[in-house]
Amino acid sequence: MNSTHQNKQPLYISICTQKGGAGKSVFTTLVASFLHYVKNYNVAVIDCDYPQWSIYKMRQREAEQTGSSPFYGNKAEVFFAKLGKPTYPIVPAQPETGLIQAMEFLSAEEQSYDVVLFDLPGTVNNENIVQTYFAMDYLFVPITTSRINMESTLPFIILVNETMIVNQGNVKLKGLYPFWNKITGREKKELFDYYQKAIMELGIPIMQTRIPKSVRYDKEQSIEGNDYLFLSTIFPPDKPLLKGSNLDLLVDEIITIISQPE
Repeated sequence: MNSTHQNKQPLYISICTQKGGAGKSVFTTLVASFLHYVKNYNVAVIDCDYPQWSIYKMRQREAEQTGSSPFYGNKAEVFFAKLGKPTYPIVPAQPETGLIQAMEFLSAEEQSYDVVLFDLPGTVNNENIVQTYFAMDYLFVPITTSRINMESTLPFIILVNETMIVNQGNVKLKGLYPFWNKITGREKKELFDYYQKAIMELGIPIMQTRIPKSVRYDKEQSIEGNDYLFLSTIFPPDKPLLKGSNLDLLVDEIITIISQPE
């Protein structure tokens, strides 16, 4: 375990959004892998996105392929011998009972954890799920300049932020941090500035890191087993694909935020 994080309760984090296809499960996986494999945090993932359980199912696919592919099997052997710890656990959970299942999991583990990432369903029409959002320490929300995306995401951000302010001291949630995703450079500057200003006027800090639109964000293990990968629960992104992705900058910014003294 990273000695700088010992003897602390793990931080609960969710990368969440109301909009399907906005990349919450992808970013949950990437951030979990980068924190665990590159930044030496001990991480666990609670996959509450039932019935998809896409992160949990990805791990199953990858584990099976790693067991049957000489390329990935050798890659894993070399990587984990050097890393000195196993893959991070992924616990499938029902959305309504995710917090309980997380506590049960943590209490049964000899291993202590620094960060627990929750992949939550993109809905706030269930009271139990709403309570789960406010039981997080930090929420990180991918946003784009797409009007469809903003029409669902902005009300969600406003609702969570207002509830957090009204209930200050009564909810665990310390902060809500949107970050720009799928940036192409072709965004209309006036639209970009308008949304940025609207969010910041609400007193909601937008993260500095902007994630470019890139096919690499969907690049999983290949069937042939001889290609670079980016999105994985077993490996960190390969360095040639990491360059220019801004994922490393995003994770560094997340670490800065979650490391703030209380």
